[in-house]
Amino acid sequence: MEARAGLTRATIMLSLGMALSGTAGLFSISSGQPTFNVVFFRCLFGALALIGWASLRDGWRRLLGVERKQWPLVLVSGICLILNWLALFEAFHRTSIGFATIIYHLQPFWIVLAGGLLLKEALSRHRIGWICLAFAGLVLTILPKLGDMQTDRNWLFGIGLALTASLFYAATTLTTRAVKGVKPEVLSAVHCLIGCIAFLPVLNLGTLQTGGAATWGWLVGLGVIHTGFVYVLLYSAYPKVPTMVIAAAAFLNPAAALLSDFLAFGRSITAMQGVGLALILLAGLGVNLGWPFFVGKLRPSPQKSYRPSENPVGGSEG
Repeated sequence: MEARAGLTRATIMLSLGMALSGTAGLFSISSGQPTFNVVFFRCLFGALALIGWASLRDGWRRLLGVERKQWPLVLVSGICLILNWLALFEAFHRTSIGFATIIYHLQPFWIVLAGGLLLKEALSRHRIGWICLAFAGLVLTILPKLGDMQTDRNWLFGIGLALTASLFYAATTLTTRAVKGVKPEVLSAVHCLIGCIAFLPVLNLGTLQTGGAATWGWLVGLGVIHTGFVYVLLYSAYPKVPTMVIAAAAFLNPAAALLSDFLAFGRSITAMQGVGLALILLAGLGVNLGWPFFVGKLRPSPQKSYRPSENPVGGSEG
């Protein structure tokens, strides 16, 4: 009974974290700030929240205890993470929260492809099949917007940014996997500090002066809630739940993004785009859980399934 209660609590925490992460786009756009400002303050308030949490767990000492040989990987993974945020938040502005989120969920497939091409991991025909299905889903999401892209270059640029964000997230995951002996919350705090340093020179103070209390509320929320509270929920839940639960809970992220986009801005996706999103998410389940693409006996994949616990930033929104 105690084990079941623990699994239930972890599942609730995971579900809440995934759902909250899907509202990051709402906070970004509602702040009314340019993307560079949004990313800087997400990094700033996120770093403060994560350092505070790590200090409560006696993890703050490890902030200065990262081994020197680990720092190149830490820096590369941090730069990829903040560039991922930058591209994704700008894609929200140029397309929509829901549309960019659909495209962003291609990131697990970049990880699989990179593993096969760069790390020489076996790329089975089943995984190739799921990847093809995911890109078929991408085509379905883009088709209804072809007319808009011909008249509005922002849409085309936004698609490119969302794809770029998913690529940077995949790079973050792959480099973070190689960082050993650093607590996840400490590593994420360091990543946020890297973002603060990188974006401080391009901070737009003029737009901050025109923003009121609501602007600061959205920015603080983006850092404390989406980078602090959400990360703590995910870090705490991932080790306690099976991969199947993690993969299923991932559906809550795009669902929350689409719902917030509709409720706040009245924007929705077409039926065809809904089918495309379903195909992308189904393919993600197939890859992560090792499902056979063709009809046959269900058996686990011989390769290690990707678990967002290795870097929960984008297994959710990023």
